[in-house]
Order: sequence, then C-alpha cells, then structure tokens
Amino acid sequence: MVAAVVAILYALVGIYAGLAQQDIVARPATVECGYRIDLLRDRLVALFDQRPQRWAEEDANAAADLSNLLRETQALCAGSDTDLGRRIDRLIALHREFAERGRRHADARRELLAL
Repeated sequence: MVAAVVAILYALVGIYAGLAQQDIVARPATVECGYRIDLLRDRLVALFDQRPQRWAEEDANAAADLSNLLRETQALCAGSDTDLGRRIDRLIALHREFAERGRRHADARRELLAL
C-alpha cells in the first residue's frame, strides 16, 4: 500500500515537473536549457534510429514537431551560454541534414519503384 502511494506521488511530481518545463511562455527564465537540449538530442537520435522508409513518410509530423521544438529552444536558450548555443545550432544542422536525406531517400525509392 505504501509503495503504491509512493509510486503515485512520484508520477504526479514527474508530471508536474514536465508540465512546468513546458510552461515557457509564462516563465521563460525557469527553462533549463541544458536539459531541454539533451531531450531534443535524444529525440533526434530516435528519429535517426528509424527505418529509412519511415523518415519521409510516417514520421513527417514527428520531424515537424521536432523542428518547432528546436526553433523554440534556440529562441529561448541561444543567449544563455555559448556552449548551449553551439549545441542547439549543431542539432538544428543535423536535423536539417536528416530531413534532406529523408527526402532524397524517398525520391530515390519512388523512382526505383517506378522503373
């Protein structure tokens, strides 16, 4: 019984912390840029781990969401630290290269199927 209560409290605190992190409009000074950049890096790695067929087709919405989060994070965190600024700039460049690679792969696949 005590373990269940502790687990529920732990989940509630985690949910509250996540929601507080998303409330950047009301309190932009409370954003933890390092943590946010680490999360974005992990999401980009997850996209890289997908099968190439999914890059340009089914994951288009996920890629668009990530692109928005990258721009939002850059706007919030670019001036906070030069190292964080370099990291976010590199994530944006890698995401752009990833999206272009996905488009090239999809075009080549369509061409191959048309032959």
